[in-house]
Amino acid sequence: MKKSTNQTIENPIQENPIQERPIQQRLKYASCITVESAIRNKVNLNISWYDVHGDEQSQQYSLAAGTVIEL
Repeated sequence: MKKSTNQTIENPIQENPIQERPIQQRLKYASCITVESAIRNKVNLNISWYDVHGDEQSQQYSLAAGTVIEL
């Protein structure tokens, strides 16, 4: 009995992937900054901004205790 050797390779298509940027650059263009959680010396932030097309984008960041950011 022969086994089929036909395999399909799937390439996931990403729609407008968000480019990873340092938090200081995201803060410059932020429209909304939300503290998602602050537990055990770690703060999780959600930063939202509007791109050049007027669409709202967001990215999450985790900051360790003692991290200094400028707003």
